[in-house]
Amino acid sequence: MGDPALVLSTLCLLATSAGATVGRCFSGVNTRLGVCTDLIGDGIEEHDCCLNINYCFQAGHNGNSQPCRHAAEWTDWSAWSGCTVSCREGVQQRRRRCYGKGSCRGDEVLQTRPCTDRDCCIDNGGWSGWAGWSACSVTCASGQQQRQRTCSQPPPSCGGQCPGSGLEHRHCDTQQICPIHGSWSLWGSWTACGQSCRQERSRLVPVRRRTRVCNSPAPSTFPPGNSCTGGSMDTNQCNFLPFCPVAGNWGSWSAVSLCSTTCGIGKIQQQRRCDSPAPKHGGTACPGNANSNIHCNTKIACPVDGSWGEWSEWEECRRDGYQIACRDYVGSQSRSRFCLGLANDGNPCPGTGFDFRACYNAEDCQYDKGTWTGWNAWSLCYPPCGQPSKRSRNRSCIPIYPSYPNKTDSPVHFWGEPFYECDELQGQLEKVQDSIPCHNVPDCV
Repeated sequence: MGDPALVLSTLCLLATSAGATVGRCFSGVNTRLGVCTDLIGDGIEEHDCCLNINYCFQAGHNGNSQPCRHAAEWTDWSAWSGCTVSCREGVQQRRRRCYGKGSCRGDEVLQTRPCTDRDCCIDNGGWSGWAGWSACSVTCASGQQQRQRTCSQPPPSCGGQCPGSGLEHRHCDTQQICPIHGSWSLWGSWTACGQSCRQERSRLVPVRRRTRVCNSPAPSTFPPGNSCTGGSMDTNQCNFLPFCPVAGNWGSWSAVSLCSTTCGIGKIQQQRRCDSPAPKHGGTACPGNANSNIHCNTKIACPVDGSWGEWSEWEECRRDGYQIACRDYVGSQSRSRFCLGLANDGNPCPGTGFDFRACYNAEDCQYDKGTWTGWNAWSLCYPPCGQPSKRSRNRSCIPIYPSYPNKTDSPVHFWGEPFYECDELQGQLEKVQDSIPCHNVPDCV
């Protein structure tokens, strides 16, 4: 009947629809780079690949990566770059990009923040004057003298140093003849072992030899020098020779596996082992692959779990039969959200689509005073590249709500836009802004 994996692959190719987009199907997406990963197979229709929305499709070998999810998504932010300067204040930057079908929400692709690798910059020091010369290092023939200086005029700071060396040498001559002691020449080359490998478990170990001569230098006669110590010949067993190599050979293929998935595109596999025999002592490995993979098509769409959309705005705070605006009457309000994307018997969204809370209605109420908030956190640098780039912080005027008694067991929230006024602050009545420049921001490219 032939190879069953080959038969299944041929049937899949015959089922390809005329005129459909055909390309490569992947089981994953690198969200940091926005590219498809983990190839399943080639020559697959886009519709069949995207039966699983977590897969990724690429038309041809050089086409753009298209995640099967219909909505475009942002990649993860890249790691922050290195600081633009090595000392004092600079900035770091990071980027992201939009991939997939359609447009991503928002337009921020570059962020910049201040950084300081070192609080100070390196400042080198200066050398003191040289000290006197030391005594000669030998009592006969020629030797060396040395003198020193210190890096102290001025001393370096912030990891600096003095250029050059703090130690100086010069030649000195004692005017005395020294005896010459004998010293061995370098060992000669080892003789050959006679073979390049040895049989495993053999007791016969080849031996190699080398020699040397007492002539580097030879000992002097007057004044008399010492002869070389030790022997002039060295022997060594060739235990380092490797065992002779054994080349590996493949065993039989295993049975064909089931399709790796119950929906969308998967794989079927066969395996074999390099053990008939296994390679040994540096012998060549088995040629080819230990695994055989081809794709399989279940023609079944994969379940898609639902995910909650954004909450709606809170509805008006009210209480049936009562006029509660600007009074200490507790009302209620609600907001809702929708479970999106649920398909093919996927899991519904956990939790509820409705939210309720107790509230006071402050819409169009007249309050005597407002109060200023504290400074919020400093923003990121804007614009994120080029000049001038700044970061800012704000203080805002907010209402002082009445201290109504809590008549419920749960928190009560004020809702609505009242009328109120803060005392003037730095010439402003609603918002005060403070900004400072960002330093060493790179140019836009």
